Amino acid sequence: AIFLIHPLGSDLTFWNDCIACWGPDVSTLACDLRSAGRSPASLAPVTIAQHVADLEALRHALGIGSIVLVGCAIGAMTATHYAATHADVTQALVLVSPTPKTTPVAAKMLADRAELVSQSGMASILPDAIDKAFEQQVKGATYQRYYERFAAQNADAYVQSIRGILNADVTADLQSIQCPTLVLGAGHDLLLPPALSLQVHEMVKNSEFDIMTEAAHFAPLQHP
Repeated sequence: AIFLIHPLGSDLTFWNDCIACWGPDVSTLACDLRSAGRSPASLAPVTIAQHVADLEALRHALGIGSIVLVGCAIGAMTATHYAATHADVTQALVLVSPTPKTTPVAAKMLADRAELVSQSGMASILPDAIDKAFEQQVKGATYQRYYERFAAQNADAYVQSIRGILNADVTADLQSIQCPTLVLGAGHDLLLPPALSLQVHEMVKNSEFDIMTEAAHFAPLQHP
């Protein structure tokens, strides 16, 4: 099965258009990560390691054997850590707009965002937070659907999701991965630009690299 791991601030519906494109012959599993969508909201910061433990528990519960992991943005960090710690069941890996770690600049921006949301709610970071992820993209139905779901999410849960990844670092995981890996950058990604995707590619021994030139931060959503 293909395990689909959504980015920070999103939920399982992030993958709907991709799943529709792939058709019924491809086995897929998309889930709401902890503190996202309809999954339970954590009262404490949610780390990459906790997301991986949840995904492994889900795989066991559903009786799924080998998997291919596809993760976008921060979701790609979770996919990386899963592949490194569960190599026996990971057949392949696709990392879209990945990064080896949360950089100091990004950590400061995210920490400030979390504090603002904690004090004033989701509306306090709109539309800027979404517009940056949709750089040079048509603001049509896909944008509107994402905007509405993002704005309606549990603010406290979103804050705990942010705080759990402020010091995230999967550099060692990337260097240990042995399975076939595809790394995809996005030409208009302002948040995790293609240079970071290239760094990831250079760290993974058995990887291929490409750039989706017309996509922004959410390539699977914007160009399924």
